[in-house]
Amino acid sequence: MQGKTPKEIIEAVQKAGVIGAGGGGFPTHIKLNASVNTVIANGSECEPLLASDKTLLKEKPYLVIEGMKYAMAATGAKIGYIAIKGHYQDAVAAVEEVLPRDGSIKLFLLENYYPAGDEFLTVYDVTGRIIPEGGLPLHVGVVVSNVLSLAQVANAMNGKPVTERPVTVTGSVNQPQVVTVPIGTTYRDLIELAGGTLNSDDVLMEGGPMMGLIVEDPDQGIAKTTCGVVALPEDQFIIQMKNTTISQMVKKSKAACCQCYRCTDLCPRNLIGHALYPHMTMRTIDYNLSEPTDHITSTFLCSQCGVCELVACDFMLLSPRQVYAEYKSLLVSKGVKNPHTRSDISIIPEYEFRKVSLPTVIKKLGLSEYVKDTPSYGYKSPDRVRIPLNRHTGVPAMPNVVPGEKVKMGDVIAASPLDKLGAVYHASIAGKVTEVTLDWIEIEKG
Repeated sequence: MQGKTPKEIIEAVQKAGVIGAGGGGFPTHIKLNASVNTVIANGSECEPLLASDKTLLKEKPYLVIEGMKYAMAATGAKIGYIAIKGHYQDAVAAVEEVLPRDGSIKLFLLENYYPAGDEFLTVYDVTGRIIPEGGLPLHVGVVVSNVLSLAQVANAMNGKPVTERPVTVTGSVNQPQVVTVPIGTTYRDLIELAGGTLNSDDVLMEGGPMMGLIVEDPDQGIAKTTCGVVALPEDQFIIQMKNTTISQMVKKSKAACCQCYRCTDLCPRNLIGHALYPHMTMRTIDYNLSEPTDHITSTFLCSQCGVCELVACDFMLLSPRQVYAEYKSLLVSKGVKNPHTRSDISIIPEYEFRKVSLPTVIKKLGLSEYVKDTPSYGYKSPDRVRIPLNRHTGVPAMPNVVPGEKVKMGDVIAASPLDKLGAVYHASIAGKVTEVTLDWIEIEKG
C-alpha cells in the first residue's frame, strides 16, 4: 500500500476490470472515486444455499483486509467494517485473526435474516444511517463493496486482473461444492464438476433461489457477478413462480388478491421507511389504474428481493415483484424518471420484529433437503470459456480481438469506452479466440 495515491488505486482497479461481484456489477473504480468516512465489506451471503463469500473469508481473509485498506485509502474512510453473519463461525474466526490491531477495520456480526446483505439494510444495521429513497450508500457517507470485489481490488494492486471467481454449485446436484473457475466457464461445465444433476429435467438458476434467474442456455458462460448456480426440479415452487408470465400474474391478482397487506408488512424497503407499498401496487392493477401514480412509480424503490413473492404471498402465489419489474420496464421505456427521493425518513417501529429468518425462508421455499455442506474444491479450469461482455452496470464492453487470435490469460479482450460507465474484460484462459459477438467472446485452450 505504501505510496499509492487514490488516483493510482482507482486506475489500477479500473484496469483490472473489478466490478460488484455480489450481483450488482457496478464498476468498483467508480465506487472508490468518492469521499466517505466508512467502508463496509459485505460478506453476508444473504441468499439461501450459497457459500462463495463465506468460503473466501475462511480461506483468504487477508486478501479481503488488504482490499479494504486500499478502498479506505482511495475514499479517505477512517473506519471499515467486515459484515458477516454471526453464525458463520469459521469465517468469523478467520477474519478475527487478521484484523488490524489499530482498530481501523472492525468485524460486524449480522443477524441471520433475509435479505441481510441488501446494501440499504446493511448500511442501517452497521451504521444506523438510512439511505434516502432512490439514493446510494454514498449519500450517507458509506461505500459498500462485496468481499470478493475487495479481494479483487487487492489482486489488482498486485497486477492481477479479474479472470476467475468462486461459484457455489448446489441444489439438485450430486456433489454440492464451491469451486473457483475462470470467468466464462459454462453452466454445463459447472454442473458436470458437481457430478451432474439429480434429475434429467432439473432447471438451472444463476444466483440464489430468491433473486436468481433461470438459465436459458447452459452453454453460455458465467459472469464476474455469478456467485452461484442452483439446480432445482422443474416442478419446484420457485421454478414455477419464476416461469409465471406477467399476464398470468395479472389475471391471478385480479381473481385472488385479498389485500391482506402481508407483502407490505414484510417488504424490507418499506421497513426502512421507503414509500413502497406492494399491496397498493397490486390494487392498481386489480382496478386497472394505469396512470403513473405513486404506487406505480414506487417501482423505482423495489430491490427485487422477492420477499413479497416467495415469502409473504406463499398461499395466493402472487408476485408484486414481477409487477414492479414490468412497471419499471414500461416507465423507463417512456422516459419516466424516479420521482421518489425523500431523505426525511425513519425506520418502521416493527423493523426488528418483521425480519424474516433465513431458516424460515428455506422452509417456505421447500429447500430444506438441499441444505448441505458445500466443500471448497479449489481451482478448476475448463477447455473452453464464453466470457459475457454485458453483465455489468453501464455500456457493454466492445471486443478488441478477432476469431483465430491467440491470447494469454490476462490479456485485455474487450472494454467499454473510457468516458462511459463500464468495465474491462480479460482472457480468463490462454488459448485461441474461436468466436466473437457483441455479447460474448469464446476462447478455447490451445
